[in-house]
Amino acid sequence: MAENQRLTDRLTSYWNGIRKEASVPDFSQFNIATMQDDWQQCVLFTVEQGTRPANVKFYAIGDRVKKFYGRDVIGHRFTPGQRLFQGAALMRRMGEIIDSPGPMVDTGQFVNEQSKV
Repeated sequence: MAENQRLTDRLTSYWNGIRKEASVPDFSQFNIATMQDDWQQCVLFTVEQGTRPANVKFYAIGDRVKKFYGRDVIGHRFTPGQRLFQGAALMRRMGEIIDSPGPMVDTGQFVNEQSKV
């Protein structure tokens, strides 16, 4: 099994374990320390309600993902339609997640501002 698949399986298991019967986990149950190794490849966003399309804000970001942005993105907002930033293809799918919460799996590559994959 590929490393990315194992990561996806571990994160989905964690999500399901803390959400129990709810559609999404209670945020207070989320514990980065519990998933420290996996967390380094994750991003956590908050959604600003009442805007359409929804504004999404970087809340926390793992160290392995942080380097792709080349700057501190915590607190930065974007809308799913934005196209000119790292991970934009994935972010365009945020509307799907907001409308139907759950884990999202996607594959691809990040290319930073210096064209490094």
